[in-house]
Amino acid sequence: MKKLLILMLLATITLSSCKWFNGLLNKEQPVDTLAIWEAKQDSINKLEMLKAKKIEEEMLAKQQAEQDSLKRLQENRFHVIIGSFKVPTNADGYQQSVTAMGFSNPRIVESKNGFRMVSVAAFDTYSKAFNEIRRINMDKEEPTELWIYEANF
Repeated sequence: MKKLLILMLLATITLSSCKWFNGLLNKEQPVDTLAIWEAKQDSINKLEMLKAKKIEEEMLAKQQAEQDSLKRLQENRFHVIIGSFKVPTNADGYQQSVTAMGFSNPRIVESKNGFRMVSVAAFDTYSKAFNEIRRINMDKEEPTELWIYEANF
């Protein structure tokens, strides 16, 4: 029995250290590390391209928003004001009175200092707003008190 045990122990030690025998038992496929590395690099490149595209889209959206904001500032920023009020209900009531005076479509303009102003017209240039004041007061003995407010949004 000792001889059998020693023989088995010797066979186990000999066969377990043999590369050829381990290859037969494990039957592992060789790993293609180059293919794995290339796939990883491809994934990284795609991710970087997506990030760059997202950053570019955000920059374009920001530039468009800035351009829209500047355009909005330029459009009708000079208002011909006929009255200015701290109490909102007074401004609303005067807006109706201005409509009764014959001005079409007067609107309320909010100022940064909390006043609500009744505007009878709005223009994109100061000179156009000034010409409107002249036109309104042209045939009047007592001119209507009007002034120009430049809205800075």
